[in-house]
Amino acid sequence: MLTAKKFPWVSLLLLLVSYTVLGWLLYTIPYEHWAIWLVAGVVALLISGALTSALPIVKDIVGFTLKSDSRAFIIVTIAAFLTVLVVTWFNAFAHVLILMSAESLARLELQTARFNQWQAFSILSLVSLVGLGIGGLAHSLVHNRPF
Repeated sequence: MLTAKKFPWVSLLLLLVSYTVLGWLLYTIPYEHWAIWLVAGVVALLISGALTSALPIVKDIVGFTLKSDSRAFIIVTIAAFLTVLVVTWFNAFAHVLILMSAESLARLELQTARFNQWQAFSILSLVSLVGLGIGGLAHSLVHNRPF
């Protein structure tokens, strides 16, 4: 018996709005360059990929890195350094945290609706990139600047 998948519209709308805000903020950066948008797009794809298929990879990495004291020390040192970066650049980190939270919610709902990994990655990537584009285009139209 075939059952229809319940599509997670609300969480994907939240993801779209989150990336639209990021696109708007990226467009306000005074240094306009295509590399900023390229990096943002790659980061969006990396987050989508990490959330759809990274659990076994993370399990292997954590298991491998904590097998010796020297590796554990290096991990603790890196974690301390990253904590300092998060505290120093909290404004930027807050945006990334919101994006990852919205994307995690969307991923969980896609998983609950029984979408496979490839479908979930495609949907998350599409919504993320469309949100970036909508944000930049909206800022461009509101402020009459060419995209």
